[in-house]
Amino acid sequence: AGIYKLSYEDLVEAGLQPQLMNPERLHLFNRGEEVAIRVISEENDKFQPGDYIEFYAVSFENVFTDTNVYWLYWRKKSFGKRMAQIDSEMIFDGEKINAFYEHLHIEQNPKFWLETPGAPEQDYRFWQRLNASDVKEYTFQVPAPFSEPTEAIVRVGFQGRSTAPPHPNHHTLIRLNGTVIGDEVWDGDSPYIQEMRVSSELFVDGKNTLTVEMPGDTGAVVDVIYINWIEVEYWRDFLAINDSLVFTVNGSGKIQITVKKLTQPEIRIYDITNPFDVAEVINFSVEGEKRDLKATFETLAMGEKTFYVSSTQPSNPSITPFQPANLKAPKNGADYILITDKDFLAAVQPLGELRRRQGLRVKVVSVQDIYNEFNDGLFDPAAIKDFLQYAYQNWGSPAPTYVFLVGDANLNYKAKTKKTNKVPTHLSASYDGLIPDDSWYVSVDGDDILPDMFIGRIPGNSPETVTALIDKIIRFEESTVENPRKVLLIADSNSEFEDLNEGIVDYLPGEFDTDKVYLRSYFEGVDKDGRAEKIAQATQDIISSFNNGAMISNYIGHGVMDRWSASKGLFKPENVHTLSNEEQLAFALMLTCINGYFVDAGKYSLAEEFLLAPGGAIGAFAPSNVSYTWEDMILANEIFSIIFEQGNRNLGAITTQAKIAAYEQGASQNVVKMFTLFGDPAVNLKDWQ
Repeated sequence: AGIYKLSYEDLVEAGLQPQLMNPERLHLFNRGEEVAIRVISEENDKFQPGDYIEFYAVSFENVFTDTNVYWLYWRKKSFGKRMAQIDSEMIFDGEKINAFYEHLHIEQNPKFWLETPGAPEQDYRFWQRLNASDVKEYTFQVPAPFSEPTEAIVRVGFQGRSTAPPHPNHHTLIRLNGTVIGDEVWDGDSPYIQEMRVSSELFVDGKNTLTVEMPGDTGAVVDVIYINWIEVEYWRDFLAINDSLVFTVNGSGKIQITVKKLTQPEIRIYDITNPFDVAEVINFSVEGEKRDLKATFETLAMGEKTFYVSSTQPSNPSITPFQPANLKAPKNGADYILITDKDFLAAVQPLGELRRRQGLRVKVVSVQDIYNEFNDGLFDPAAIKDFLQYAYQNWGSPAPTYVFLVGDANLNYKAKTKKTNKVPTHLSASYDGLIPDDSWYVSVDGDDILPDMFIGRIPGNSPETVTALIDKIIRFEESTVENPRKVLLIADSNSEFEDLNEGIVDYLPGEFDTDKVYLRSYFEGVDKDGRAEKIAQATQDIISSFNNGAMISNYIGHGVMDRWSASKGLFKPENVHTLSNEEQLAFALMLTCINGYFVDAGKYSLAEEFLLAPGGAIGAFAPSNVSYTWEDMILANEIFSIIFEQGNRNLGAITTQAKIAAYEQGASQNVVKMFTLFGDPAVNLKDWQ
């Protein structure tokens, strides 16, 4: 937060034409509400070199972003909103205020617990996990405690995780700079706020240390919690830090305030009680010598008032010219909507052109345009759903059929790592915790959770990666290579998994062959010491089957994010990248757990690896969370029935209709939410007839 400056020269550098702007008709908006600004211009009706705009910008933070967005308009017919001025009238008759009540909130969120009860509405991002017997220290700044001893408050926000008896099952001992200030027992997997009233004499002016100890003496077999945040409330002197100070005071008449420790002579004071209607305080007094200045002002305060005092230079915001995509224009219409990051627009254009040649109405949209037109420029997955719902309900008939998301997603929406959120997903609640759920985007008609459009996604965090994946789709679509009449069936070492695969063989036409890699059969007559060799043999048989050509593969069994057969490592990313039959790409079904968990911060899921490998798959269908065999069985039967009995070869239709049918047969909502199509939903399997 602070004062920001937009100069004529800044606007020129950003590619705008400020000479066409009328200073009186400049408007600034934030989240749909106009913001009062200060315009310094030589002429009332012409913006020219040397002119500039100043405004107070507030910080913005939620689970999705910590970047705020302001909008400058200059073609409106009305006059813009301007900062008022408050004359301090320094006659020194106001009540002197010597301190203000400061509220500090200190929070970090590197740890995610997706099973937090009540998430995502309940906070699921935490600072650190603590186990019984842990002792952890947290440092934070407490600037300028009031010189006279007063009562202060320290709060620590916890989240219980373990629920093992006896109850209560958590014990937290808290020290401030070595002094015990809190000692409490509490219970369960709910949030808990430990509040302690202390003397301000315990604070140090500057760095303070809060120690949280888990004595581990409750008798619980497991004692696990998270620390979420720390709050401090205390009386603070009016001393600027780094040449600025924000403070709130409560008055019932005229008050007088002096802010000290300012080092620069160009001091500004603003009333920011309403950040959309900021007023500048003028005619205040400044005393002292350079680098040790104090500013005194008087004002009328009836109730709470918040002020910003600064002797720093205004900051310069980043400026991005806005070209409207007109996504709400009624003339729009599309069968196929491709959503990607603006940096990937050139990479996806060839696929858009192919779909047009195939007769589809195509709309390629950047997520940035969606955020701009549906959420005032702020990053939020809900804007993507709002856009798709608007397109479905308002664009020209018929409504869109396909939605294709192109770009990486990350569980941490604010991730700055290599695998950043290019096209984010939505996190939905389930009985297994929060799950990545692209289907939420296309559930736009009615109150049910069922998808109303076909949706798929591919990964990608660079134009080069996206180009390679788009080229792979186009080559498959344009290839005249005959479709392999073969299905590869893979099962973990359990007869139940084999039986499920055997059940879907009946759907196959007579001319289809099957390759079967059932891990249990490889282990017959082999002791545990010999199993590694047999697993390697099974892995090689899978590779050979893919390389010889398969239309569909179906794995059923245990799994984790990046492998089949979780404990045995039957098939892993390094195996996927040895597949070499780029002319006959399979559709890979993964009826297992979390093979489609596509939001990991550092690596790709196995389903994504199948797409990233040139000889991998043209599409994959896998869950982003834990799946259950009885639901997998329903899905498998529906998929093979749709393909071979109904003759539907479209990946979007196959996967979406199978999920809906499974749900109607009693499968849980999780099946609809978590099973994800990795690939273009408009792709058709080759005709085998």
